Amino acid sequence: MVVRAEGAETEGMTIYRGTLEQLAAILFVGAAAFALFVAYRYWRRGAWRRTAVAAAALAALAAATLAAAYTVAPNLPAAPLWTRFAANPVPPAAEHVSAGRTAFQTKCAVCHGPRGRGDGPAALTMVPRPLDLTVHVPLHGDGEIFWFISEGIGGTQMPAWKNDLTETERWQLVRYLRELAAGRP
Repeated sequence: MVVRAEGAETEGMTIYRGTLEQLAAILFVGAAAFALFVAYRYWRRGAWRRTAVAAAALAALAAATLAAAYTVAPNLPAAPLWTRFAANPVPPAAEHVSAGRTAFQTKCAVCHGPRGRGDGPAALTMVPRPLDLTVHVPLHGDGEIFWFISEGIGGTQMPAWKNDLTETERWQLVRYLRELAAGRP
């Protein structure tokens, strides 16, 4: 994790709370699998102590990862793990990107600004400020972005748009956000 003073520029990778939570879940599943293997080896009267140590080490590592997630990692929004694998059903055609641009300008630009940099007219009054989408969008999969748009982001003023935008409109918005983040608005 990189800790930056305000305004300081450093190279490195920042690890967010959601990432650590997901890593801890994977480690806990691994520890459980090892524990089942230990039980099987014990039941079959085989050598089980080394496997038990490995299971305990994985469980301890998972607990440490989870502790880090809630103590030192920045709390940026995290979508459920399954959303990372959802593919955008809307093809990357110009008409879909254009429809996404229209939705962005009518629903999102007031907070995120016309270029998605978190500098819209309403942003000055918000705590926390809207995220810079040109930085934030590349960090997530299409399904995660769709989930943020659909469900909103707790602890912020980002609303859920699932009742105001159709599913297709939300996927078109994801297409446009990808283009915006790539510098092709």
